[in-house]
Amino acid sequence: MLCSLLTPKPHLCQLRKNEGTHLSLPQREEINSLLEKYEECFQPGGEPTPFIEHRINTRNHLPVAVPPYRMNPSKKEILKQEIDRLLSEGIIEECESPYASPVVLIPKPNGTFRLCIDYRKLNEITVADTYPLPRMDDLLHQAKLTPFMSTLDLRAGYHQVKVHVEDQDKTAFVCPFGTYRFLRMPYGLRNAPATFQRLMNRFCNGLEDILALPYLDDIIVLSETFEKHMFDLKTIFERLLHFKLKANREKCHFASSRVKYLGFWITQKGIEVDPEKVASILDIPPPKNVKELQSFLQTCSWFRRYIQDFAKISRPLSYLTKKKVKWQWGFDQQNAFQTLKNSLTTPPVLKQADGTKPYIIRTDASNYAPLGAVLLQGEGSDEHPIEYASPLLTPAERNYSTTEREALAVVWALKKFRGYIEGTEITVASDHQPLKWLLNLKSPTGRLARWALEIQSFNLKVQYIPGKANVVADMLSRPVTQEEESFCEENNITIADMPTRSCKDMREAQLKDDNLKKIIDSFESPLKTEEYANWTERGFLMNQGVLYRYVPDADSAEAQLVIPTAERELIMERHHNDPMAGHYGEEGTFQKIARRYYWTGMRKYISDYIKKCPECARFKATNQKPAGLLRTPVYSQRFEVIAIDLFGPLPQTDTGKQWIFIVEDCATKWVELFALSQASARQCATTLIEEVFMRHGIPRRIISDNGTQFVSAVLQQICFTLNISQNFIPVYSPQSNPVEQKNRDLKPRLAILVGDDHSSWYSKLPVIRFAMNTTVCDTTGHTPAYLLFGRELRTVDDVVQDFKSVVHNDNFVAEITPYLKRFATITEDIRERIETKQDQRKKQYDKNRRPVYYSPGDKVWVTLHPISSAKNKKTSKFMPKRDGPYLILTQKSPTSYVIASLANPSEPIATYHTSALTPVKDINTSPVAPLRKRGRPRKVTSTSQNKHVPSPSTATTAVSNRTIHPSTRATTTTANYVSSPGRRRIHRGDCNPRSLNSSHMNSRKTIAPSSG
Repeated sequence: MLCSLLTPKPHLCQLRKNEGTHLSLPQREEINSLLEKYEECFQPGGEPTPFIEHRINTRNHLPVAVPPYRMNPSKKEILKQEIDRLLSEGIIEECESPYASPVVLIPKPNGTFRLCIDYRKLNEITVADTYPLPRMDDLLHQAKLTPFMSTLDLRAGYHQVKVHVEDQDKTAFVCPFGTYRFLRMPYGLRNAPATFQRLMNRFCNGLEDILALPYLDDIIVLSETFEKHMFDLKTIFERLLHFKLKANREKCHFASSRVKYLGFWITQKGIEVDPEKVASILDIPPPKNVKELQSFLQTCSWFRRYIQDFAKISRPLSYLTKKKVKWQWGFDQQNAFQTLKNSLTTPPVLKQADGTKPYIIRTDASNYAPLGAVLLQGEGSDEHPIEYASPLLTPAERNYSTTEREALAVVWALKKFRGYIEGTEITVASDHQPLKWLLNLKSPTGRLARWALEIQSFNLKVQYIPGKANVVADMLSRPVTQEEESFCEENNITIADMPTRSCKDMREAQLKDDNLKKIIDSFESPLKTEEYANWTERGFLMNQGVLYRYVPDADSAEAQLVIPTAERELIMERHHNDPMAGHYGEEGTFQKIARRYYWTGMRKYISDYIKKCPECARFKATNQKPAGLLRTPVYSQRFEVIAIDLFGPLPQTDTGKQWIFIVEDCATKWVELFALSQASARQCATTLIEEVFMRHGIPRRIISDNGTQFVSAVLQQICFTLNISQNFIPVYSPQSNPVEQKNRDLKPRLAILVGDDHSSWYSKLPVIRFAMNTTVCDTTGHTPAYLLFGRELRTVDDVVQDFKSVVHNDNFVAEITPYLKRFATITEDIRERIETKQDQRKKQYDKNRRPVYYSPGDKVWVTLHPISSAKNKKTSKFMPKRDGPYLILTQKSPTSYVIASLANPSEPIATYHTSALTPVKDINTSPVAPLRKRGRPRKVTSTSQNKHVPSPSTATTAVSNRTIHPSTRATTTTANYVSSPGRRRIHRGDCNPRSLNSSHMNSRKTIAPSSG
């Protein structure tokens, strides 16, 4: 206690252990003295700075007011505490204001909440302040690599700025506790960053001798020597006192050789990407749509100057952002996605440029892919990169000659790196020898003349290097693929149009279908026959040469595009298999397709397709009855067939026991329970030999599950030596094991007897075994003890009531004969009783089962039982329900089959019960019946009877006069058939399902022939 009182506590403003680690002890003491001297700079509270006030210019706009958001009681308590704190610090005050903005509580990383105001409505009417914020890359460029660096973070910087009195009412916010307004500048106002940056620029004005770089409330101070750094810090602290600004000591770092600034680590070796800033990128899952992909690419673009070959790597991803490009995430996209994430988390260190040294630019150009350029400094082995760049060629630039492309690479690199190289000596190193001649051409023309003018202001020297030595630039310019798509921007986020399916293409597809061709021919024939009348009554119509179907009685007033046979599978892929379709069931998929498309037998086609969908078979649950009827074998000879199983692990006893080994005679239902210390094959085998075989004899057959103890070589060798056959039940089919019922009965009986002392289960086994063997079995109608020994075991009731023995010494011969006869009769009758009872069980069991049979060579799915894993971030909900397909190898029993893999069809894998198997159906759907005419045929008696039938031109006019709108529910899932949304008339070249204008729904009579 005394030592703790005598030990001085570390001062608030002294250096922390992780600060100034490279300083000597006297230097640390000097820094500590400086911090203690200016301790006032770090004290909370105080008046706002007098050097600026925040204004909110809303011109003459009326006040805006938004009602408060709802908030749960727990957050109300947090809000009350935060408001009380702001009131006590003089940041807010109560008011009456026509303005009102709602309050939200934003969680912080440390688990607390920050009070924020939703100023969106106020910001909409606020005139923007165009005061520029400094460019982050410019600040990083100015940051020299010095051994002494300090960073300062202002404490709640916005709250150190006063809001002008005339604008304070505009900051008013409403909450359950009243209306308040800010006296200090709050977060969330439109022009708050501009006001604060203006303050910081005034703060640094006149500090030309100090390298202090401000970005909002972050300031970095860089010095070449310790003495200079002390002077710089003292000057900064004096400015803080003068401006009445407070710094947050917890977020400040002093006299370090490595500091974090604007998301980067500045070291003496160079600027590195902050691992903490990019670590979250590793957890980003692959994007599911264009919006998510664009967000990822924009995140990566901020670090692109640190990623060598960024344009080439991101090309497969950028292509998916094009307009109307089908979303298809494949191997190339996943590889690019993972490569970018790895590049961000393991960045190269790009050294800062030294303006006193000459620059080297290495360039290279290939035929199809991006240009390659890298800016370097140094000589020989000390050569290091400053920045990478790899712009893509436009289609026109790809037509340039090799020499022109090499020249273009140089011109582009000079413009790209102008901020570094202007006014300095530059060496351009290229592996293309004619480039030197081209750039020194006396009388250039065309684009060469333009390029010559662009480079004449640079102090340029061209140096030839062999291609093998130009590794960096050459790699930047190598193509991934040689596709001819156009990329218009350096950042690879482009937009391009893709044509939709035209009416011409759809008409050609319909004409290739024999059934649809007959309908189209009947519409386009000059003679209007019975077929024409039949198709018209059934709702078929022609528009721009394409066949549609319209049913006015349907829920949707939408014309359905008639799909030919060859196109139906594509429709199913887009409306069932596509990620945006979601693999819905028969009814959902049918309703989705029927809104826009039609073909005869569509419902059956969809049903067959979904039943044969492999993804649905693997992942979806089934509502069918489980396969496999119950088998009910009858065992008559005692201990001829036994069933074994293990129960545990249980709480360890004092003797080390943890498992119960269960053995049941299948004929008499006699049960043996043995406690084991380990569930090993050796202990199970030893117990069987010593406790079962030596007592009841060697059985002919042993039934067990597929536990490792029972399929082990130890037990197999014993069974082989003693001529015992082993029967293993199919996996995940416990009902096939006769001892399973005893296993289920054991758990509640143990639970009742052990009470709170769970480790006492071992002492309860004899009692439970006695109870099981002396209780009448439902199946046999007798106790297991009677069937095994021919008599009932003597119980406590027998002792209490003093029952007489059946056999007396004086009349043994007279009594034993009828006793043995009765036992023999029961033994003969027991088989019939077992068969009757098992028939009853089978009838009840089979009510919810269906018979399924397979032949060798059939393909099946195998039901899985996945287990969630928090460690591997896996949940059973998203795991496949089935695996496969596999081949049926042989039938082991009426309800179990041995399966093999498709790769090795002769090698058995495992035995499965039929309930765990599902037949694989071929994905090819069965053909449907052709279109048939409905109704009674109409007899055409004369030409005059057809006078009401419109001519082909008239019919076409009648249809085209209807306003047929595209479906407003069209999405990119049907990109091959659906154009841009919106209601408009059908126009040539656009082939989509249409809905008819309600004003013409009854105009069908103008198309159908008159009944005469």
